[in-house]
Amino acid sequence: MGQVLALAFVLLLFGLGTRGFFLSPKNLSTILSLAGIPLIICLAIHQVVLIGAMDLSTEGIISLCAVVAGFLIRNPFNALDLGFWTVPLVLALGAAAGSLNGLLNTKVRMPSFISTLGMWWVAQGVAVILGRGNAVKMLDPRFQPFTNGEVAGIPITMLLALGLGALLLVLQRSTRLGKFMYAIGGDEALARQAGIRVDRVKVLVFTLTGAIYGLAAILLISRLASSNPRAGNGLLFPAMTAVAVGGVSLSGGIGGAVNAVFGTLIVTALNNGMVLMKISPYVQNAVNGIVLIAAVALTLNRKKLGIIK
Repeated sequence: MGQVLALAFVLLLFGLGTRGFFLSPKNLSTILSLAGIPLIICLAIHQVVLIGAMDLSTEGIISLCAVVAGFLIRNPFNALDLGFWTVPLVLALGAAAGSLNGLLNTKVRMPSFISTLGMWWVAQGVAVILGRGNAVKMLDPRFQPFTNGEVAGIPITMLLALGLGALLLVLQRSTRLGKFMYAIGGDEALARQAGIRVDRVKVLVFTLTGAIYGLAAILLISRLASSNPRAGNGLLFPAMTAVAVGGVSLSGGIGGAVNAVFGTLIVTALNNGMVLMKISPYVQNAVNGIVLIAAVALTLNRKKLGIIK
């Protein structure tokens, strides 16, 4: 209930601070619209965190997927026009990058922190080379309704994110893969002794995470109606904050899709409220940092970490 109470506190605080405007239907719809794509990214990252690993490649993979998608959809730079066939291709590209993250972690035995950090810069560099620093305008209008449309007052991006969250929740609660994820996050050595093929599960999780990054990239460039090599910049920190605030332990084994949903809503509502109250951007950054530190301090299982360096 901690996340529910935290969300209720944020809503009450800014509802009073803005004299009710924060809780108006129009602003609540804005919050849901703003939270859609960040929620998808948070749902991707929280899976890796759940198995006790870390993924810092978010921004690089999203930027790479965005650039490739921009050149596959109708654009002024080439004759390619794959339409909606672009979606599975970009998902496959993201999955391939995520799979490479998993292989570096399991086969090369590199710490996930380092391997995914390297992948961030590699993917970002390839995105810049392919895009040559240019923004690529999307000339296919069929993608716009999926990011700017609403159903019964709820943004379609949020509905897609909630649908994805429901699928991941079923995977985590009702499948062997989900149970293996919690087992690995809880104690990887014990999971190996129990006969779980840890390396295979890790690669699968990283691959699925990369595919979801591809989905986020498609939605992001559809909202902007253009792609560029910096499309993913600034997305990692809010997503990691949402993961921690939602109650997904960075030491692994605790949390799930529901936690990711609440964490994203809390962080998005917090930032929206500070903007409405005209709080300085520098103060906003400080508040987000404090929230992240507090969330990690409350959820981290220090017994699993051994010596803290």
